[in-house]
Amino acid sequence: MQLTTKELNYLKDALSWELLAMKKCHHYAQECQDPQLKQLIDRTGQLHQNHYQQLLQHLNAANGGTAQPMNNTNMTQ
Repeated sequence: MQLTTKELNYLKDALSWELLAMKKCHHYAQECQDPQLKQLIDRTGQLHQNHYQQLLQHLNAANGGTAQPMNNTNMTQ
């Protein structure tokens, strides 16, 4: 399936949003003192990471496997 430029740009934006949400969840989970709340925030971050991976797979399929993941190695930024 061929995606339009507008659709590809939306996927790229969505990747950025998911990456930011992952980073925020990681940061706030590290700051949290309540173990139950920390676990909830961690699970939410994992959901965003799953969404990120799914979007990246769609982008890879549309680009013939050439899409690169955004920098998510430093989750504390």
